[in-house]
Amino acid sequence: MKKYLYLPLALLLSLTACQSQAPLSPANALLRSQNATAKTSPQAQYFDTALNDYRWARMEAQRWDFSARLAKVEGRYVEENGRSFEWTFYFSAIGKQKALKVSNGQKQEVSNSFFGGGIFDGSWQIDSDAALKAAKEKGLKNFPVYSMELDSFMRWEIRSADGWFQVDARTGQASLQTQVQTNPLVSQR
Repeated sequence: MKKYLYLPLALLLSLTACQSQAPLSPANALLRSQNATAKTSPQAQYFDTALNDYRWARMEAQRWDFSARLAKVEGRYVEENGRSFEWTFYFSAIGKQKALKVSNGQKQEVSNSFFGGGIFDGSWQIDSDAALKAAKEKGLKNFPVYSMELDSFMRWEIRSADGWFQVDARTGQASLQTQVQTNPLVSQR
């Protein structure tokens, strides 16, 4: 009889042992911690092209208001490959008095008085890397560029030490708007 008394207890212990996870080996634990760090580090998360960063910003805007539409994109100190740590996206929504500013994972409501129309997702075809490539064909040489802006007219405005360039965000057609002039009196000294 005593034999059968311990049988349910042994069965219960063996079942609970199967449900718990085995401890991680030191190598597996190190790999998991490195992967978690890589996913959350600011460099890995935010140094990207405008269109790739936009996908993350759009999710934040949809949480703010499901009808949110992109109104403007700004980038500062954009590298030759079109990547920047400082992409800022502005979203507006019908019936809202404020716009949403999303930058580096941070969001903030701002005045909505500066944004005209919205940028439709399907019409933005040229990413920041392709826009810079088109501007290089028109004379852009120095990087990083000071700023890049995508407005509701669907054009990239690129400001650099070489001048001010515009690139159509639908076709990739580039033009040089103004060229930086050197002062001849300063260069003679």
